[in-house]
Amino acid sequence: MRTPTDAAGFPGATVALLNSGADFVMADLYTLTLNGGAVIRWSGAGIPIAFNGSSWPPGPLLNRGKISTKLGVEVSTLELTLTARPGDLINGAPAMAFIRANGLDGAALKLERAFLPTWSSPVTGTVIDFSGRITSIKDLSRSQCTITVSSWLVLANVSMGPDLFQAPCLNTLYDSACTLNAASFAVTGAVTGAIAPTTTTVSTNLTAADGEYAQGKVVFTSGVNAGLARAVKSHAQASGQLTFAYPLPNPCAAGDAFTAYPGCDLTMGRCSSRFNNLIHFRGQPFTPPAITAVAG
Repeated sequence: MRTPTDAAGFPGATVALLNSGADFVMADLYTLTLNGGAVIRWSGAGIPIAFNGSSWPPGPLLNRGKISTKLGVEVSTLELTLTARPGDLINGAPAMAFIRANGLDGAALKLERAFLPTWSSPVTGTVIDFSGRITSIKDLSRSQCTITVSSWLVLANVSMGPDLFQAPCLNTLYDSACTLNAASFAVTGAVTGAIAPTTTTVSTNLTAADGEYAQGKVVFTSGVNAGLARAVKSHAQASGQLTFAYPLPNPCAAGDAFTAYPGCDLTMGRCSSRFNNLIHFRGQPFTPPAITAVAG
């Protein structure tokens, strides 16, 4: 059973409010974390809500359905209908344009319920109603869409075991099995005007050799795409050109800053020569290939 907590993290003011028999009001608080780490907060009450050092201003109109909770290992889901007004923005871009351009890919959402004695009173505490990853966006129109959020159990929906016999490494670069610290390889850079920026291609001031950032990622820290991350499909040294695996919501501008992380093609050579991490390599490149024998 979930227990509402006060600002100190323990049952207190909220429990007292609920047990007092007095009238009180509740507000839904939505915290959206984009795949690059940017955090966006919206109040579902139509008024700003502040609690524990964070604030939730009014945002798009959000109408949530019932939370689907299932026993066992089935994934729970939450459906939200988002209706955007002309002034509703995400990262400085119109909300629907941002969503239509895949801006919410890989985003996470947390829904909390806040308890207040009155709308003009401070929040006594919150309880987390749902938390998970955005897994579907459908019924997109000019001002509305339906968003499905799946609980974190969705990460267990993998149709293969954790270990396979294969030539590429089984690790994901910078994960706990790889053991490398991404921050140790991070490089700051900026978009330049050497080529006209698009939503999929930018020129940068990166000077590393061809392919250094291929299969890596960049996280934008300024400009209209601040807080978003994109996987790098290819990297050319001549102009520092980066081509992304899928588009950004908005074209970059010269001067937009980012942090870039080198990529790995999961081969033994790359692991050894670039990262000096062969001790944690988990591929089997010398496994003999399957051969079909035909009897004569």
